[in-house]
Amino acid sequence: MPPKPWYRQLWPWLLMSMPAAAVVGGAITFWLAATSNNALVVDDYYREGKAINLELDRDRTAAQLGLSAELTREADAAATLRIGASAGTALPAFVTLHLVHATRAELDRTIPLASVGPGRYFAPQAQLPRSGRWNVVVEDPDRHWRLVGTATGFDSPLRLGADRR
Repeated sequence: MPPKPWYRQLWPWLLMSMPAAAVVGGAITFWLAATSNNALVVDDYYREGKAINLELDRDRTAAQLGLSAELTREADAAATLRIGASAGTALPAFVTLHLVHATRAELDRTIPLASVGPGRYFAPQAQLPRSGRWNVVVEDPDRHWRLVGTATGFDSPLRLGADRR
């Protein structure tokens, strides 16, 4: 009985499968790197560091004013924000709500909320997301203070406060 040709043997195919899998994996990795958003990479670290110091000042101001808040997602996709403050603290006519997704910058949103009463703010079409990890920031129009929090969806009320780093 003559020996089988090489392409009918098992061993050459097993030996060739590993390099072939590496080539396919490399092609997939290159495609992902070329088409994905790299928003987590920062070009100017010095400028980012200076901005962090400004954010910390805004947090300290919010703590000095005794500010705290609770963000609620209403059944009709509206957002209600209740802000509490120390006596004598004047609250603005509107505030800005920033929803920052933890890893995907294209999902970030900015929502203006208008005052509907003392310490109560409302956005009728806020469309707060039901899932995902979100960093939430509420700030006054002059950017003197900010309140922060982290949410995994907005099915339950979210408490916001001054970041005490």
